[in-house]
Amino acid sequence: MMSWEKEGYKLIYKKSNKGDFILLKGNIQQERERVLLKIGGKNIEKIFNEIEKVLKEKKLIEEESSSNNSIRLKLNQDIGPIVAGFLILIRRSREPLDWITYFEPLIQGDKYLGSKEVLYHIWFLSVDLSNSINKKLSLKYQLNPKILDSVGAATKIIAKKMWKIA
Repeated sequence: MMSWEKEGYKLIYKKSNKGDFILLKGNIQQERERVLLKIGGKNIEKIFNEIEKVLKEKKLIEEESSSNNSIRLKLNQDIGPIVAGFLILIRRSREPLDWITYFEPLIQGDKYLGSKEVLYHIWFLSVDLSNSINKKLSLKYQLNPKILDSVGAATKIIAKKMWKIA
């Protein structure tokens, strides 16, 4: 099993001809940085801006670089897996912008008890399942999209049942 916990996470917003998107990148055991998650779609800039605003207010990120086409943020090591779990939650949502109002309370864990821990473990569940399935199927990408879709759907059910978020 690879250690992701000790490594850095980067949240990146990119504009391109094919559309805007958010990337979550990380590097494993001194290997080169890899794309772990990619989210695109409508309102993606608003989603990124809200995530950035909340994380800046809490001093959980630092800006690495910025240009006309991209913004790169380095996440605090403790918050990286929690933000990753939130991105899995909204990744295949029909209306991801509807979830953004829950971002701050979910990463704090006060209003929605256990939310930080759930998001944290959702991330590592996705990593572990992807590692075992990708080895058997000889897949090259880091995180299996089918795993991310399944875990994201399950997390939405947890949010609705456990925290009454709908």
